[in-house]
Amino acid sequence: MNNMELVHADNLTPDQLMEGDLIKINDDIVEVVNIDSDATGSIYAVEHQNEFGEIEIAEYNFDDLIPLYVFIEEDEE
Repeated sequence: MNNMELVHADNLTPDQLMEGDLIKINDDIVEVVNIDSDATGSIYAVEHQNEFGEIEIAEYNFDDLIPLYVFIEEDEE
């Protein structure tokens, strides 16, 4: 049987994020729904959804680092 474990994979700038990515905001792991930047590309609005289905927006500067998480499979013996 396989177990899925959520692990920290990398730290990304907002322009490296993609829809569907799992990121850490405060102490919660949330899914990226949409990413928009202002006209200058210096401020990014990251729309995300938490485990309860609630949608919120977090703002980041272009050089902020955001923790990216991924699921990995672990074989159970």
